[in-house]
Amino acid sequence: MGHETWGSHVDYIVTILGYSVGVGGMWKFPYLCMRNGGGAFLLLFLVFSVIGAIPCVFLEMVIGQFSQSGPVKVWNLCPPFRGIGLGYVLITMYFSTYYPALFAWFFYYLYYSFSAKIPWAHCDNVWNTPSCISHIDVDGVADANVTNASLTDSNAATAMYNNSLLANGTGNWSSVVSGMTAAEEFWRFRVLEISDGLEHLGEVRWPLFGCLVIAYVMAFLFIFQGIKVSGKVVYITVGIPYILLTVFLIQGCLLPGSADGIYYFVYPKFEKLLDPKIWIEACNYALYSLGIAWGCLITMASHNKFNNNCFRDVLIIVAADVATAVFVGFAFFAIMGHVAYLRGVTVEAFQSSGFNLGFIVYPEAVASLPVPQLWSALTFITLLLLGIDSLIPCFEISITALTDQFPRLARRRWLPYIMVLLPSLFMGLLYMSRGGIYMLTLVDWYAFFPSMAVFAMMECFVVTWCYGTNRLEKDIKMMWGKTVPKAMIISLKYICPILFLVIFSYSLYSYRPPKYGDYVFPAWATGLGWTISFSSLVPLPVIFFWTVYRTEGKTLKEKVMKALEPNKHWGPSTFEKENCNGEATETMM
Repeated sequence: MGHETWGSHVDYIVTILGYSVGVGGMWKFPYLCMRNGGGAFLLLFLVFSVIGAIPCVFLEMVIGQFSQSGPVKVWNLCPPFRGIGLGYVLITMYFSTYYPALFAWFFYYLYYSFSAKIPWAHCDNVWNTPSCISHIDVDGVADANVTNASLTDSNAATAMYNNSLLANGTGNWSSVVSGMTAAEEFWRFRVLEISDGLEHLGEVRWPLFGCLVIAYVMAFLFIFQGIKVSGKVVYITVGIPYILLTVFLIQGCLLPGSADGIYYFVYPKFEKLLDPKIWIEACNYALYSLGIAWGCLITMASHNKFNNNCFRDVLIIVAADVATAVFVGFAFFAIMGHVAYLRGVTVEAFQSSGFNLGFIVYPEAVASLPVPQLWSALTFITLLLLGIDSLIPCFEISITALTDQFPRLARRRWLPYIMVLLPSLFMGLLYMSRGGIYMLTLVDWYAFFPSMAVFAMMECFVVTWCYGTNRLEKDIKMMWGKTVPKAMIISLKYICPILFLVIFSYSLYSYRPPKYGDYVFPAWATGLGWTISFSSLVPLPVIFFWTVYRTEGKTLKEKVMKALEPNKHWGPSTFEKENCNGEATETMM
């Protein structure tokens, strides 16, 4: 299984592109742009994609392709650091337990998108409260419907709506009135039936669990046939979102106010560049968007042909990832510019974090468009397809790591898939409970902090300093007959580790306890979060000391130096070496 190859090279490129874009590109990138001055963040994102993302993506592709193995076995290049690979797997396991919950919610919204009147656009539903506030654009005229309110003037009602929108987690203004928007009440009281907190998880929301089962069945069907089949499926799951985003962009540009949204996106506020936080977040997202230190790039590259030119692939994938982020930005800000125009507020007023952006602001935005049912359905179909592109590789990471360690499992093809998917599905029951959003927020808050920065820094250090750049360059030359530019080696050896160290240090400095809306997590929940956070880091020192301890040698120094050498399982098969000996079939760009 670990040596199965792609049906075609394009399958590999499209799969990596779909993974890098994912749902995060639809809400994390727009949110960070809004929060950090639009064009200022975009400018820094482009810079860090070049100086940080390209070298790190290249490194992971090279070691994955050369070893033809998964995220744990690849560290046979320096055995004491196999804990890095195990940490990758734990991170993706956490991610793949809660990420399908988003699918369940997307399916739920998609179902309601076909209603005669989409329920998050008005306050006439059984779950709405007396203080519910709705705002619907009818025939181009902003009309406010405020339940149990004495306001009769349309402008006053609109002002009340906007203030409520911004006061309840979908914006950044201070609270002016009590009450929630119809979209927020749909999210909280219909979709989640939210409880009071993590202390009261409550019963499982069985309609949502049914949607979750559909997500897992889809995942199983996509990956069970292997990458030769799943590599073809991505043409649909990646292609359709691009088509739909193009439709969104064209529709958005035809609406009044769209130019203001696009202007906010592309015009950099240079005074924002004086804030170090923007630099850190731009660098962090440039690395996050490509899945660095997750193990996915290593796993996907391990299925390449041995003589594939990774350098060419890196340039294509990073360029496509950046172009897609910019494309999403244009489509998103065109629509948000129109919504801001209708409500008489600025685009900056819609600052909102991940879950609120996906399940409150997006539904609010499509409710303001002509034929909202159509745009709502297209929005959630897009999010579902992009989610599949991110989720499938995460399951592949765990499955590849499992079959690398226990090759006999690969004889029963269905068994490793069940061993990975079934426990994840049962874990999903937690997120489908009435208090599941609190658990999901907690896991999302701590699963990647600060381990991703640590693993990314360590992989650069281990490969360039312990394994050595001379060996790395020889491996590259063996694969496609050329070495890499010295700038790439310098970046991997010095620049990238420093960038990751800065991100790690800033993450600790800027740490704050998790919150969901006004709910503050109790101390025991924070302790659980830190346990999740450090659980992926624990294998790193444990495996290091255990490997050194078991290595033969008279002194500690001798044992350490011997342990740091690649073991006999590192590298390609004898067939691959003979097949590529002396070949130089690719030309470096």
